[in-house]
Amino acid sequence: MGVKKKILVGWLAFEAAGLLIALPAAAQIVDRVMFSVPPRAAHIITPIAPGLTEVVVASNAPFNIISQGAIGEMQLSLHVNGTINGTNFGGQAQHPGSISECVTPTSPAPTSLYMATRKTAANRGEVIGQAVMIRIKYDPSLNPTFTVKTQNQPEAKSATQAPTCTGVSS
Repeated sequence: MGVKKKILVGWLAFEAAGLLIALPAAAQIVDRVMFSVPPRAAHIITPIAPGLTEVVVASNAPFNIISQGAIGEMQLSLHVNGTINGTNFGGQAQHPGSISECVTPTSPAPTSLYMATRKTAANRGEVIGQAVMIRIKYDPSLNPTFTVKTQNQPEAKSATQAPTCTGVSS
């Protein structure tokens, strides 16, 4: 065996030994390092008919549904799983927290209709599988604008909370 081959074989043996030592150390580092994912709420807001909007949300953090530009009663319902146009949602979702069945924004300013207390994602999976649906019914003459914000965003922090309708909550 030539000198070049001996050097190459020696180098490869050194690399293999180093790899055997380095892999367990790297694995321990990965186990000990905390990876943080920024809070996110993927959502789709769909006006179904005048006076009816569906908000589908998949989040890794608590979130708010905010209304702007409308004053009046709004009925809310939360569905953890179901079907949208033949596509199942919510198979890996959890209930994000209690919801008032009826709220009344008293100002056209940004008003929080719903404040989730936890994320929607219960298990790993596709986004649609981690999603829940909030259905909002309101006076068809109103034209509110709805947004979804995680609770760490300034818009969610500054929105006032809509009071519940008299005697109705769940």
